[in-house]
Amino acid sequence: MYLPSFKVVEELLREPFGPYHDQEVLSAQCQTKPGRTLVLKSFQLAHKDEIIGLDDSEKPLGTGEEDNRVYRFRGVFSIVSPLWLSEVGSKRVEGELNLRARMRSIREGERAPPDMTLEELFHRARGYLGRKDHLINDDEKLELKLKIQGFKNMPAVYMLSKEVPHGLLWTSKDCDRRYEIATMESYTFQRSENFFWRYRLLALMKKIVEEDPRRTPLEKRTPEWFVSQYIQRFAHPPNTTHERLIYDSDDSDVSDDGTTHLPRHPRRIHKSDILRLFAAQSEWFVTDNEVKRSKLLPSKPWDQFRKAVRKARWQGWPIGGEHDPDLELEPDREEVDELEDDDDDDTMDLVARNPVIGKTNETVRRKIDKAKIKRNLPTNRRIICSPSSSSSSSDETDPVTTHAYISDFSEESSATASDSSDEVVDAHMRGFRALIPPQLFQVPDLPGPDNRWWCRVPHCDYLIDMQDLKEENVQGLPGDSVFYLMEKRWRSIREDKKAQSCFFEMASVHYKTHLERLGLKFVQTGGRAGVDWIKHRRRDQHRCGAVGVKEEEDT
Repeated sequence: MYLPSFKVVEELLREPFGPYHDQEVLSAQCQTKPGRTLVLKSFQLAHKDEIIGLDDSEKPLGTGEEDNRVYRFRGVFSIVSPLWLSEVGSKRVEGELNLRARMRSIREGERAPPDMTLEELFHRARGYLGRKDHLINDDEKLELKLKIQGFKNMPAVYMLSKEVPHGLLWTSKDCDRRYEIATMESYTFQRSENFFWRYRLLALMKKIVEEDPRRTPLEKRTPEWFVSQYIQRFAHPPNTTHERLIYDSDDSDVSDDGTTHLPRHPRRIHKSDILRLFAAQSEWFVTDNEVKRSKLLPSKPWDQFRKAVRKARWQGWPIGGEHDPDLELEPDREEVDELEDDDDDDTMDLVARNPVIGKTNETVRRKIDKAKIKRNLPTNRRIICSPSSSSSSSDETDPVTTHAYISDFSEESSATASDSSDEVVDAHMRGFRALIPPQLFQVPDLPGPDNRWWCRVPHCDYLIDMQDLKEENVQGLPGDSVFYLMEKRWRSIREDKKAQSCFFEMASVHYKTHLERLGLKFVQTGGRAGVDWIKHRRRDQHRCGAVGVKEEEDT
């Protein structure tokens, strides 16, 4: 039988063959067994023809219904034995292999070679595949690689399976075939990071409990306890004192294996950095069945921690820093009502004990409430819609203040404003504030290092990816701004003012859609900004007056 030279075979096998469906080309003998794991590389996951990640596929429906969602996967799979291929699979791979050989001969101006067979390539004596003595670049052997695609069967298992105790186990619907996922495509990995963080944290928590010298009882394993245990026993292992991962061989203080002669002093990790990771997954820790079965956590303290995190996120505290849909839920209405009732009682008692001459108790109480709201609002989230005709101290316009974000309606009035006008405006304010999500009162944060921004409004999954803008993102931008963003000549959105301005414009357009769904619109009249009912969606036949945001007093 004919076999070309090793160099020619290496060229023909360089790119994977396929893609093929696993049920068509793989045989029943191709299975994960003790001591032998099927490895899948360049893993991709898709649902309804869109690339997704494990954050999407492993998220339960939450409705109690049967999950009938269909997920497709694709990856590069290496064939180590011809027995792993079905009869149809062998013929299809041989056909594509010989087609590549003929195309190469045409390109090189050579005579068409005879057909090759996989049996010859895998021959123990003279074949090129399955042998360890033929190496490429001294560290790679020839492999027959196929692009395999199939359908998901069982949930993904990360760091919990016996076959892959420190990796990701994926199950295909065909023959219940199990793969170890070695590498992922970048976008699928980005959409899977939250899933990986969850189980890394769970594995770390199991290790903390197993190696706890004091055998702390279950009821005392609070989030603060896990944080303190990590900092004490895991943050800086003793072997890292004289270990350097990145070093130069010419450095006199480092040996060949990276060991330093002088002790290193790594950065001290603050407990808030660790607590943020637990806060980002607090909802999952309380609701996931795997965590419940592990019996690592007491339910009551962690449920209280979950509620505190959810309330803090609702109030604008950016726990975790990244977008996490699990945390963007409205806090329990009962808890919020209790806090508001307690605060109102304290204010009424204060006003009753300290009456102000010339003003009613209701007016004084209202002003105290305004001051409390203004005090509690983060400094970087306070914005005032100033008149458009006012002059700016800088030559370059700040992109944050030039867009139509709903300002905090609790700003103090100017000295010339009357109490009666305050009462009229506040009456309208309370009606609108009950409808509008509090996130719309805040200036959106700039996209993070990955140039992605998620809408903070609960149950809204709107995404602005500055590196991959969609048509819906740029609908409200002028043509020159769209062209500027698409060119991608700007490096960092935090340094490029024009890119910032475009981002705030896109976020502003999206915020307006939230108002429109509520039957509201943003209005600007004579330098005053506010919201009003959309005419054809008013609740009553009578016109409701526009709510204006008071102008900041000139100083």
